[in-house]
Amino acid sequence: MIVASAPAPALPRAAQAPRGTGAGALHRFAQLTAGCAFLLLFAGGLVTSTGSSLAVPDWPLSFGQYFPRMVGGVLFEHGHRMIAGTVGLLTFALSGWVLAADDRRWMKRVAAAAAFGIVVQAVLGGVTVLYRLPRMVSVSHACLAQTVFSLLLVQAQATSPWFLAARSRGIGPLWARGAWAVGAIFLQLLLGAIYRHGGSTLPHHAAWAAGVMLAVGWAVSGVAGACASEPAMTRITGAAIGLLFLQLALGVAALAAKMSGLPPLEFWRVILPTAHVVVGAALLGTMVLWTLRAWRLR
Repeated sequence: MIVASAPAPALPRAAQAPRGTGAGALHRFAQLTAGCAFLLLFAGGLVTSTGSSLAVPDWPLSFGQYFPRMVGGVLFEHGHRMIAGTVGLLTFALSGWVLAADDRRWMKRVAAAAAFGIVVQAVLGGVTVLYRLPRMVSVSHACLAQTVFSLLLVQAQATSPWFLAARSRGIGPLWARGAWAVGAIFLQLLLGAIYRHGGSTLPHHAAWAAGVMLAVGWAVSGVAGACASEPAMTRITGAAIGLLFLQLALGVAALAAKMSGLPPLEFWRVILPTAHVVVGAALLGTMVLWTLRAWRLR
């Protein structure tokens, strides 16, 4: 007698793969887009660190051209615009792919938010140049860049094989600790952006570093008890701790370089604050991923 096998249970809604056979390709494309966005943050940091924000006085063209002569500050400013244009196109393509192929409503919202963020970011970049660096517009431009980067990371994580296959481990609301840590880091990035664009928030930025340490420490301390045997959580926890201490060291080093009397365009005066910004973005992104993974295992 032939016994029919029972049908495989359907995946929960939160774990359903994107429709069609391109789920793996979608994940790789999301990774590529997030990686390019991270490169864009580095390029943007160089623009500010080298004082090149007004090296090109017009927008969206550069001296009325698509490809001006790439010398001096133009190299940094126009190079930043070229990378930004590439990231914009990649983000629109990724958002369209997610909207067409992914059944999860919350993912569609994330994709739409990332695409909308790119449009607003471009407008803020133009206003920054045309109105000659209004501080709060420049700060908003910097913070929105971090936000869009985080939204792209969410899409890369949520389309990954691990996320789609993961099941609840009953760890409860550990993800909420991660959300608090993300908020603390974002506030720190805001204070840092205000300082880098001429504000007087350095004492607040330095003091709030303690708040970031407490928030991240409180979040990751829960891993030992709740999901110590889950490699996806333990590895990213180690990365978060390493980035936190690297970020603190870079902050001290960048401040020391500024107070040392070195010329503004000296290598260390440029690379240390830029690295501080980039590692801050990496720490924010890592805790966004940490929170999303904890939410998946709740």
